Amino acid sequence: METFYQPPEDQPNGYLKTKVYHYRHDQQAWRHVSARKTAVQTHHPSSLKLVTWNIDYHTERVKERMEGVLRHLQGYVFQGMDPEACCIMLQEVHPDGLQHLLEDEWIRRHFLVVPISPKKWPMWDYGNVTMVSRSVIVGQAAILSFGYSPMGRGAVVIDVKLSTAANNSREITLRMINTHLESLPDGVAIRPTQLSVLASLVRNKEEVKGGVVAGDMNSMDPIELTAVLDAGLKDAWVKPNLDPSGFTWGQQPESKFPAARFDKVLYVERKKLYTVDEPKRIGVRTAPIDEYGVPLPDQFVSDHYGLMTSLRVLGYN
Repeated sequence: METFYQPPEDQPNGYLKTKVYHYRHDQQAWRHVSARKTAVQTHHPSSLKLVTWNIDYHTERVKERMEGVLRHLQGYVFQGMDPEACCIMLQEVHPDGLQHLLEDEWIRRHFLVVPISPKKWPMWDYGNVTMVSRSVIVGQAAILSFGYSPMGRGAVVIDVKLSTAANNSREITLRMINTHLESLPDGVAIRPTQLSVLASLVRNKEEVKGGVVAGDMNSMDPIELTAVLDAGLKDAWVKPNLDPSGFTWGQQPESKFPAARFDKVLYVERKKLYTVDEPKRIGVRTAPIDEYGVPLPDQFVSDHYGLMTSLRVLGYN
Protein backbone atom coordinates (compact mmCIF):
# COMPACT_ATOMS: atom_id res chain seq x y z
CA MET A 1 0.00 0.00 0.00
CA GLU A 2 1.20 3.52 -0.78
CA THR A 3 2.11 5.71 2.18
CA PHE A 4 3.08 9.35 2.02
CA TYR A 5 3.17 12.60 3.94
CA GLN A 6 -0.14 13.59 5.48
CA PRO A 7 -1.29 17.22 5.60
CA PRO A 8 -1.23 18.96 8.99
CA GLU A 9 -4.98 19.52 8.84
CA ASP A 10 -5.28 15.79 9.66
CA GLN A 11 -7.31 14.99 6.59
CA PRO A 12 -5.88 11.92 4.86
CA ASN A 13 -4.93 12.02 1.21
CA GLY A 14 -7.00 9.72 -0.96
CA TYR A 15 -5.16 7.22 -3.16
CA LEU A 16 -7.34 4.86 -5.15
CA LYS A 17 -6.02 2.48 -7.75
CA THR A 18 -7.93 2.68 -11.01
CA LYS A 19 -8.06 0.92 -14.35
CA VAL A 20 -6.37 1.87 -17.61
CA TYR A 21 -8.65 1.98 -20.65
CA HIS A 22 -8.27 1.44 -24.37
CA TYR A 23 -10.85 1.62 -27.11
CA ARG A 24 -12.01 -1.69 -28.53
CA HIS A 25 -13.14 -1.05 -32.10
CA ASP A 26 -14.60 -4.55 -32.32
CA GLN A 27 -16.87 -3.71 -29.37
CA GLN A 28 -17.19 0.01 -30.13
CA ALA A 29 -16.51 0.80 -26.48
CA TRP A 30 -13.78 1.77 -24.04
CA ARG A 31 -12.66 -1.27 -22.03
CA HIS A 32 -10.05 -1.63 -19.32
CA VAL A 33 -6.70 -3.09 -20.32
CA SER A 34 -6.09 -6.62 -19.08
CA ALA A 35 -3.01 -6.76 -16.83
CA ARG A 36 -2.68 -10.45 -17.64
CA LYS A 37 -2.28 -9.75 -21.35
CA THR A 38 0.25 -6.94 -20.95
CA ALA A 39 2.36 -8.82 -18.38
CA VAL A 40 3.89 -11.00 -21.09
CA GLN A 41 5.22 -8.06 -23.14
CA THR A 42 8.98 -7.74 -22.65
CA HIS A 43 9.96 -5.16 -25.29
CA HIS A 44 9.59 -1.56 -24.13
CA PRO A 45 10.67 1.83 -25.53
CA SER A 46 13.77 3.49 -24.11
CA SER A 47 12.44 7.04 -24.47
CA LEU A 48 9.17 8.80 -23.80
CA LYS A 49 7.83 12.09 -25.16
CA LEU A 50 6.10 14.03 -22.38
CA VAL A 51 3.39 16.68 -22.75
CA THR A 52 1.66 18.66 -20.00
CA TRP A 53 -1.09 21.22 -20.63
CA ASN A 54 -3.72 22.97 -18.54
CA ILE A 55 -6.59 23.39 -20.98
CA ASP A 56 -8.90 25.67 -18.95
CA TYR A 57 -12.23 24.15 -17.97
CA HIS A 58 -14.35 27.25 -17.35
CA THR A 59 -14.09 29.17 -20.66
CA GLU A 60 -16.93 28.68 -23.15
CA ARG A 61 -16.75 26.48 -26.27
CA VAL A 62 -15.41 23.47 -24.36
CA LYS A 63 -15.70 21.02 -27.25
CA GLU A 64 -14.25 23.42 -29.81
CA ARG A 65 -11.31 24.12 -27.52
CA MET A 66 -10.71 20.41 -26.93
CA GLU A 67 -10.83 19.89 -30.69
CA GLY A 68 -8.16 22.58 -31.08
CA VAL A 69 -6.03 20.91 -28.40
CA LEU A 70 -6.24 17.47 -30.00
CA ARG A 71 -5.51 18.70 -33.51
CA HIS A 72 -2.54 20.74 -32.23
CA LEU A 73 -1.17 17.64 -30.53
CA GLN A 74 -1.74 15.52 -33.61
CA GLY A 75 -0.49 18.02 -36.18
CA TYR A 76 2.18 20.01 -34.37
CA VAL A 77 3.54 17.85 -31.53
CA PHE A 78 3.43 14.59 -33.48
CA GLN A 79 3.69 16.09 -36.97
CA GLY A 80 0.67 14.15 -38.22
CA MET A 81 2.49 10.85 -37.72
CA ASP A 82 1.46 7.92 -35.54
CA PRO A 83 2.40 8.96 -32.00
CA GLU A 84 5.75 7.75 -30.76
CA ALA A 85 6.00 6.42 -27.22
CA CYS A 86 4.48 9.26 -25.21
CA CYS A 87 2.59 10.39 -22.13
CA ILE A 88 0.20 13.35 -22.44
CA MET A 89 -0.97 14.96 -19.18
CA LEU A 90 -3.94 17.35 -19.32
CA GLN A 91 -5.31 19.42 -16.44
CA GLU A 92 -8.61 21.27 -16.01
CA VAL A 93 -10.47 18.94 -18.33
CA HIS A 94 -14.21 19.69 -18.38
CA PRO A 95 -16.56 16.65 -18.42
CA ASP A 96 -17.81 17.68 -21.88
CA GLY A 97 -14.20 17.99 -23.01
CA LEU A 98 -13.46 14.50 -21.70
CA GLN A 99 -16.40 13.11 -23.64
CA HIS A 100 -15.19 14.82 -26.82
CA LEU A 101 -11.72 13.38 -26.25
CA LEU A 102 -13.11 9.86 -25.81
CA GLU A 103 -15.09 10.20 -29.06
CA ASP A 104 -12.05 11.33 -31.08
CA GLU A 105 -10.83 8.72 -33.58
CA TRP A 106 -7.17 9.68 -33.21
CA ILE A 107 -7.38 9.13 -29.45
CA ARG A 108 -9.33 5.90 -29.83
CA ARG A 109 -6.82 4.46 -32.28
CA HIS A 110 -3.58 5.39 -30.55
CA PHE A 111 -4.00 5.96 -26.80
CA LEU A 112 -4.70 4.47 -23.42
CA VAL A 113 -6.67 6.86 -21.19
CA VAL A 114 -6.90 7.35 -17.40
CA PRO A 115 -9.60 8.05 -16.23
CA ILE A 116 -12.56 7.88 -18.60
CA SER A 117 -15.17 9.18 -16.15
CA PRO A 118 -15.35 12.48 -14.23
CA LYS A 119 -16.61 10.47 -11.25
CA LYS A 120 -12.98 9.50 -10.63
CA TRP A 121 -11.91 13.12 -10.15
CA PRO A 122 -11.78 14.75 -6.69
CA MET A 123 -14.35 17.23 -8.02
CA TRP A 124 -16.64 16.15 -10.84
CA ASP A 125 -16.74 19.51 -12.62
CA TYR A 126 -13.12 19.23 -13.84
CA GLY A 127 -10.00 17.13 -13.39
CA ASN A 128 -6.83 15.63 -14.84
CA VAL A 129 -6.57 13.13 -17.68
CA THR A 130 -3.48 11.17 -18.72
CA MET A 131 -3.10 9.57 -22.15
CA VAL A 132 -0.35 7.09 -22.99
CA SER A 133 0.45 5.73 -26.43
CA ARG A 134 -0.50 2.08 -26.89
CA SER A 135 3.14 1.13 -27.41
CA VAL A 136 3.75 1.79 -23.70
CA ILE A 137 2.75 -0.66 -20.98
CA VAL A 138 1.15 0.90 -17.90
CA GLY A 139 1.77 -1.31 -14.88
CA GLN A 140 -0.74 0.38 -12.61
CA ALA A 141 -2.68 3.61 -12.26
CA ALA A 142 -4.23 5.57 -9.41
CA ILE A 143 -6.09 8.78 -8.64
CA LEU A 144 -4.77 10.89 -5.78
CA SER A 145 -6.99 13.39 -3.96
CA PHE A 146 -5.18 15.85 -1.70
CA GLY A 147 -6.42 15.57 1.86
CA TYR A 148 -6.67 19.31 2.32
CA SER A 149 -7.61 21.14 -0.87
CA PRO A 150 -10.43 23.70 -0.92
CA MET A 151 -10.28 23.49 -4.74
CA GLY A 152 -10.45 19.70 -4.87
CA ARG A 153 -7.05 19.23 -6.48
CA GLY A 154 -5.14 15.99 -6.96
CA ALA A 155 -3.20 13.93 -9.48
CA VAL A 156 -3.29 11.01 -11.87
CA VAL A 157 -0.47 8.55 -11.14
CA ILE A 158 0.68 5.92 -13.63
CA ASP A 159 3.63 3.53 -13.73
CA VAL A 160 5.14 2.96 -17.17
CA LYS A 161 7.54 0.26 -18.27
CA LEU A 162 10.62 1.31 -20.22
CA SER A 163 13.85 -0.39 -21.25
CA THR A 164 17.43 0.74 -20.88
CA ALA A 165 19.08 2.02 -24.03
CA ALA A 166 22.08 -0.26 -23.53
CA ASN A 167 20.00 -3.40 -23.16
CA ASN A 168 16.38 -3.16 -24.18
CA SER A 169 15.56 -6.43 -22.45
CA ARG A 170 16.28 -4.77 -19.07
CA GLU A 171 12.94 -3.46 -17.87
CA ILE A 172 12.50 -0.54 -15.49
CA THR A 173 9.40 1.14 -14.11
CA LEU A 174 9.09 4.92 -13.88
CA ARG A 175 6.22 6.84 -12.32
CA MET A 176 4.48 9.66 -14.21
CA ILE A 177 2.38 12.04 -12.09
CA ASN A 178 -0.03 14.49 -13.70
CA THR A 179 -1.04 17.15 -11.20
CA HIS A 180 -2.80 20.46 -10.67
CA LEU A 181 -1.77 22.17 -7.43
CA GLU A 182 -3.84 24.69 -5.48
CA SER A 183 -4.38 28.04 -7.25
CA LEU A 184 -4.18 31.71 -6.28
CA PRO A 185 -2.08 33.49 -3.64
CA ASP A 186 -3.89 31.66 -0.83
CA GLY A 187 -2.44 28.45 -2.22
CA VAL A 188 1.13 29.47 -1.31
CA ALA A 189 0.64 27.90 2.11
CA ILE A 190 -0.69 24.65 0.62
CA ARG A 191 1.27 23.99 -2.57
CA PRO A 192 4.59 22.98 -0.93
CA THR A 193 2.78 20.32 1.09
CA GLN A 194 0.94 19.07 -2.00
CA LEU A 195 4.23 18.88 -3.91
CA SER A 196 5.82 16.99 -1.03
CA VAL A 197 3.00 14.45 -1.18
CA LEU A 198 3.64 13.86 -4.87
CA ALA A 199 7.42 13.68 -4.50
CA SER A 200 7.04 11.01 -1.83
CA LEU A 201 5.26 8.86 -4.40
CA VAL A 202 8.25 8.98 -6.73
CA ARG A 203 11.31 9.01 -4.47
CA ASN A 204 12.73 5.99 -2.67
CA LYS A 205 10.17 3.48 -3.90
CA GLU A 206 11.18 -0.13 -4.41
CA GLU A 207 8.74 -0.65 -7.27
CA VAL A 208 9.77 2.43 -9.27
CA LYS A 209 13.21 3.74 -10.22
CA GLY A 210 12.21 7.41 -10.36
CA GLY A 211 9.89 9.47 -12.47
CA VAL A 212 8.27 12.79 -13.32
CA VAL A 213 5.85 15.17 -11.63
CA ALA A 214 4.37 17.49 -14.27
CA GLY A 215 1.46 19.86 -14.55
CA ASP A 216 0.15 23.22 -13.40
CA MET A 217 2.14 24.05 -10.26
CA ASN A 218 0.61 27.55 -9.94
CA SER A 219 3.91 28.89 -8.60
CA MET A 220 3.31 32.51 -7.63
CA ASP A 221 5.90 33.14 -4.91
CA PRO A 222 9.73 32.90 -5.02
CA ILE A 223 9.60 30.67 -1.93
CA GLU A 224 8.09 27.96 -4.10
CA LEU A 225 11.35 27.58 -6.01
CA THR A 226 12.93 26.15 -2.87
CA ALA A 227 9.88 23.90 -2.36
CA VAL A 228 10.91 21.95 -5.47
CA LEU A 229 14.36 21.28 -4.03
CA ASP A 230 12.97 20.59 -0.56
CA ALA A 231 10.75 17.92 -2.09
CA GLY A 232 13.79 16.22 -3.64
CA LEU A 233 12.82 17.12 -7.20
CA LYS A 234 14.67 18.80 -10.06
CA ASP A 235 13.17 21.32 -12.47
CA ALA A 236 13.71 20.42 -16.13
CA TRP A 237 13.71 24.15 -16.98
CA VAL A 238 17.36 25.27 -16.91
CA LYS A 239 17.02 28.96 -17.79
CA PRO A 240 16.25 31.60 -15.13
CA ASN A 241 12.80 31.30 -13.60
CA LEU A 242 11.84 34.80 -14.81
CA ASP A 243 13.01 34.24 -18.38
CA PRO A 244 9.94 35.20 -20.46
CA SER A 245 10.52 32.27 -22.84
CA GLY A 246 9.43 30.01 -20.00
CA PHE A 247 6.19 31.80 -19.10
CA THR A 248 3.14 29.58 -19.63
CA TRP A 249 0.30 31.73 -18.31
CA GLY A 250 -0.91 35.31 -18.53
CA GLN A 251 -0.31 35.98 -22.23
CA GLN A 252 -3.34 34.56 -24.04
CA PRO A 253 -5.17 36.72 -23.41
CA GLU A 254 -3.04 39.23 -21.55
CA SER A 255 -3.88 39.29 -17.86
CA LYS A 256 -3.96 42.04 -15.26
CA PHE A 257 -1.60 39.77 -13.33
CA PRO A 258 2.05 39.32 -14.37
CA ALA A 259 2.81 36.51 -16.79
CA ALA A 260 4.36 33.55 -15.00
CA ARG A 261 5.84 30.06 -15.35
CA PHE A 262 2.99 28.15 -13.77
CA ASP A 263 3.45 24.90 -15.69
CA LYS A 264 6.50 22.75 -14.97
CA VAL A 265 8.14 19.40 -15.57
CA LEU A 266 9.83 18.20 -12.39
CA TYR A 267 11.61 14.91 -11.89
CA VAL A 268 13.66 12.77 -9.55
CA GLU A 269 17.23 13.05 -10.79
CA ARG A 270 18.89 9.75 -11.71
CA LYS A 271 21.87 10.85 -13.79
CA LYS A 272 23.02 7.35 -14.74
CA LEU A 273 19.55 6.04 -15.43
CA TYR A 274 17.64 8.69 -17.42
CA THR A 275 17.63 12.31 -18.53
CA VAL A 276 14.80 14.80 -19.03
CA ASP A 277 15.24 17.50 -21.68
CA GLU A 278 14.42 21.14 -21.08
CA PRO A 279 10.75 21.60 -22.06
CA LYS A 280 9.51 23.71 -24.96
CA ARG A 281 6.20 25.54 -25.13
CA ILE A 282 3.30 24.35 -27.27
CA GLY A 283 -0.19 25.74 -27.83
CA VAL A 284 1.00 29.30 -28.43
CA ARG A 285 -1.96 31.22 -29.92
CA THR A 286 -3.68 27.96 -30.82
CA ALA A 287 -7.35 28.52 -31.71
CA PRO A 288 -10.46 26.40 -31.02
CA ILE A 289 -11.84 24.51 -34.01
CA ASP A 290 -15.55 24.38 -34.83
CA GLU A 291 -17.59 21.42 -36.06
CA TYR A 292 -16.64 22.24 -39.65
CA GLY A 293 -12.92 22.14 -38.92
CA VAL A 294 -12.56 25.93 -39.07
CA PRO A 295 -10.34 27.71 -36.49
CA LEU A 296 -12.23 30.36 -34.51
CA PRO A 297 -10.52 33.77 -34.84
CA ASP A 298 -9.27 35.78 -31.87
CA GLN A 299 -9.86 32.92 -29.44
CA PHE A 300 -7.55 30.48 -27.65
CA VAL A 301 -7.87 26.84 -26.64
CA SER A 302 -6.54 27.71 -23.18
CA ASP A 303 -5.18 30.52 -21.06
CA HIS A 304 -2.09 28.33 -20.58
CA TYR A 305 0.60 27.24 -22.99
CA GLY A 306 1.52 23.58 -22.80
CA LEU A 307 4.97 22.06 -22.50
CA MET A 308 6.64 19.18 -24.31
CA THR A 309 9.89 17.40 -23.56
CA SER A 310 11.48 13.94 -23.71
CA LEU A 311 12.70 11.46 -21.15
CA ARG A 312 15.49 9.14 -22.26
CA VAL A 313 16.61 6.03 -20.41
CA LEU A 314 20.39 5.67 -20.46
CA GLY A 315 21.42 2.68 -18.40
CA TYR A 316 20.69 0.85 -15.21
CA ASN A 317 21.93 1.40 -11.66
